[in-house]
Amino acid sequence: MVNNVRSQYAGGFFYDADAKTVLLHLRDTHTTFAPGKWAFFGGLCEDKETPEDCFLRELREELGVEVDTEKVVHLRSYLNEEPKTDRHVFYTTKSVSVSALVLNEGAGFGWISLGNVFSYDLSDYTRSDLEFFVTQIQ
Repeated sequence: MVNNVRSQYAGGFFYDADAKTVLLHLRDTHTTFAPGKWAFFGGLCEDKETPEDCFLRELREELGVEVDTEKVVHLRSYLNEEPKTDRHVFYTTKSVSVSALVLNEGAGFGWISLGNVFSYDLSDYTRSDLEFFVTQIQ
């Protein structure tokens, strides 16, 4: 019997509406997907974890930060064709200082203005999701 269940990816970013900035993750060069590119915080769902729970867990693991469920906004979900993974994108409006975060994975992170973010070397999916995001907040 063939297992037709696809992997579930959940990821996203922090958004500061007042400053019009997003907090993104600089991936290290040792990763399989998008090495050395700016991307979302996230990863694959574990066991029976919901995509939202996965996003919250990834924020804890990658940045050491807790985010309340009510601060999480679903942006969109779609099939990521390349690895045949369902991609669930979220953002949170919680404002956090970079100095309050602990990077546990990757090469770095930072607040980037929406006016400048598309000049960064973004992963393809991050670029597409942020382009969609910009249309939703205008």
